[in-house]
Amino acid sequence: MAASKNGGKFSTDSEFVNVVSNCYYVDKSLLIRDLIDDCHNFRAMLFTRPRRFGKSLNLSMIQTFFEKTDKDTSFYFKNLNIWKCGDRYTSEQGKYPVIYFDFKDVKCSTCELALRKIKSRLGTEFSRHKELKNSTLVDADNDLPKYFRIVGGTANAEDVEDSLLTLSRMLYAHHGVKPIILIDEYDVPIRYGYEHGYYSEITEFFGNLLSAAIKGNNNLNFAVITGAMCIAKEGIFTGLNNLVVYSVLTDEYSQYFGFTKDEVKQILDDFGHPEKMDEICEWYDGYLFGDTEIFNPWSVSNYVNFNFNPKAYWVKTSGNTIISDLMRNPSDLDRKRLNELLGDVPVKLTIKEEVTYEELYRTKNESKGGIYSVMLAAGYLTPESHESGSYVIPNKEIREIYTDEILSRLWGKDGPDTADKIKDALKTGNAGMLEDALSCYFMSSVSYHDLTEERDYHNFMDGFGVALTGDFRVRSNEESGKGRFDISYEPRDLLGTLPGVILEFKVCKKKSRMEKEIKTAFSQIESMKYEAKLKDAGVKRIDRYAIVFCGKDVMVEKK
Repeated sequence: MAASKNGGKFSTDSEFVNVVSNCYYVDKSLLIRDLIDDCHNFRAMLFTRPRRFGKSLNLSMIQTFFEKTDKDTSFYFKNLNIWKCGDRYTSEQGKYPVIYFDFKDVKCSTCELALRKIKSRLGTEFSRHKELKNSTLVDADNDLPKYFRIVGGTANAEDVEDSLLTLSRMLYAHHGVKPIILIDEYDVPIRYGYEHGYYSEITEFFGNLLSAAIKGNNNLNFAVITGAMCIAKEGIFTGLNNLVVYSVLTDEYSQYFGFTKDEVKQILDDFGHPEKMDEICEWYDGYLFGDTEIFNPWSVSNYVNFNFNPKAYWVKTSGNTIISDLMRNPSDLDRKRLNELLGDVPVKLTIKEEVTYEELYRTKNESKGGIYSVMLAAGYLTPESHESGSYVIPNKEIREIYTDEILSRLWGKDGPDTADKIKDALKTGNAGMLEDALSCYFMSSVSYHDLTEERDYHNFMDGFGVALTGDFRVRSNEESGKGRFDISYEPRDLLGTLPGVILEFKVCKKKSRMEKEIKTAFSQIESMKYEAKLKDAGVKRIDRYAIVFCGKDVMVEKK
């Protein structure tokens, strides 16, 4: 692993030349070697990775390496691994015209605004190839008028949909070398199209644009496309049989997006803090891309830049409002899976690497099958092992994001605050504090119509357990002793001061019966020996809570 140490900090700027010239750069240049080896086999390659995992920086590197320019750009690579690979690879440097298009800022509320922004960006990219406007080698009757319409902002719909085909044809005619097309974050406008009601229009546009640019383009060398997820071929990539998709589950190219363990060790050595390895692993390791262990590069970079202070740097960078929408009304099975994931239990899931946004909602009454595919692509889940079919939460950072985001999404704006109060109450064994927290929450934040069965209360309490997963292993409705307890909390540190906790719930119709139900709950905990599993785990102190609900009223006692 090589690293450029021209600067003392990582850059959050995605421009390769700036980063490699002025900042600490983790060498991913062997990606170029692999592209050269593979580009003759595939017309186009799609790389899907979570946001902030280095897609844009890698595309900028690819552009800088391959693009034919007026100045020599080879010196940016002479200290990197690609330059050690021999003439077969270095001879490709600076040889090709490159078309580069970035969609990540096309976040619009209407299709009209999105297409207007795309037309403007196309005009900028066409203008960048200024050698074409006076070229005598291009088609002056057909292509040159399109060029000037796109640059001048007067292009019609057909001009725009054929734009990448037109530009590649002109570049090939002028330079005598087939160009490379690079498209970054292609799926951002599609996601916004779904969220704002113009999904069919924007997917039709992209289908036509990419089909012309790739499928029917004999002037193309190869194309590299990036995005957070793969929109199914019937939605976007219709008929593109020469497109190969490299997802987070693919072995090939798995080491090039994100930092590997060896790279992180080198980073810590270079910054003089090798002793931080355990901490950085706990917070930012845990992703499995193909067969490669990967760290979140955005978070590692910020961790180093901010004096090795561990926290959830990635929060609010991933932009996954789809997950927010899908998790508003989760099924019982989804709640169970979330609790298992937060309890460090690997969950068996069926993952589809290619989905359409419509599919995500079509499966709404079937435990939202598509949501887990989105969560995997977005970085909220990772495979437990390469071929297990089970999935886990990657690390402590993502666990904190689950805690904050899921509580607020599933249990409203008061959810996180209530969860913190419940956590403090259980840690200190304060039944009065627990009763107050639950009473205030149910009185102010829950509709009476949401509370009809014991299961409804159980679901809310399961959700609040999210806040405790850093200190406890949370288990719900599992066998212990002679029956199934409602909820238990097993302290992760058995030598620490936290107690084990058993919660038993009862629901009654009349407030006058609440005290009697408290006694029934304690009798059940004792007679069914619910504490057996905690004792077997080595927990010495166990707090037993009886919690009785009657509409929005709550009564809590502890033994």
